[in-house]
Amino acid sequence: MKELRSLGVRPGGIVLVHSSLSTLGYVSKGAGGVINALLTVLGEHGTLVMPTHSWDAMERGGCRVFDVRETRSCVGAITEEFRRLRGVRRSMHPTHSVAAIGPLAMELVSGHEYCSTPCGAGSPYDKIMRQHGQILFLGVDLDSNTSFHAIEGIANLRYLMKLKLDTFNIIDSEGESKTVTIRMHEVGIERRFNYWENILVGNGILRRAVIGKAQCLLLEGKLFLDFMLDQVARDPNALVPHPL
Repeated sequence: MKELRSLGVRPGGIVLVHSSLSTLGYVSKGAGGVINALLTVLGEHGTLVMPTHSWDAMERGGCRVFDVRETRSCVGAITEEFRRLRGVRRSMHPTHSVAAIGPLAMELVSGHEYCSTPCGAGSPYDKIMRQHGQILFLGVDLDSNTSFHAIEGIANLRYLMKLKLDTFNIIDSEGESKTVTIRMHEVGIERRFNYWENILVGNGILRRAVIGKAQCLLLEGKLFLDFMLDQVARDPNALVPHPL
């Protein structure tokens, strides 16, 4: 816990966590131990958020039913354990949901299924950054930073979205179902998210530290949002290695 505080995680704040349990090395109580440490550092006034994506089943597997209670997270053991925790609220986007617990949980997750892009304007990722939340990377690098897709969505970068619409059946926490029609991310487009690490550090937006056996990163969300929106306004291909 002291390492998280030293890195700069703010008690009482909003923290979106991307993680790899295996990279951290031995952790007492495993995924649950990591979650408990994060909740302790944030305190009762803080809000903890994790991605609980299911794009593998929806995009690759062709599934068109998303059950907020049962659909598994494809982005790590910590996120899968977190989404099943009592009191956690999960957004209802079929490919890029998040789960959250804390005073701002419902505000952050609500309405996600109606957003025009999975991670862009009005999504939890956008809300977290605009409310000066932090983005923590435990044993993963900036390739895992979904908020880069938020930048692409907010900036309406033309390569991001598929043209065709997809229809999903969404089942909420009460077992009620509804149909939503959304556009999914285009697949197979290479990114250069890690290219920005040293630049973000140099601009005071990103901090680095070793926790356990893993290199960890902490982004200041609002600074990241403003900086990267300026970068893609100057160059719409700033996040891809080759012009699209």
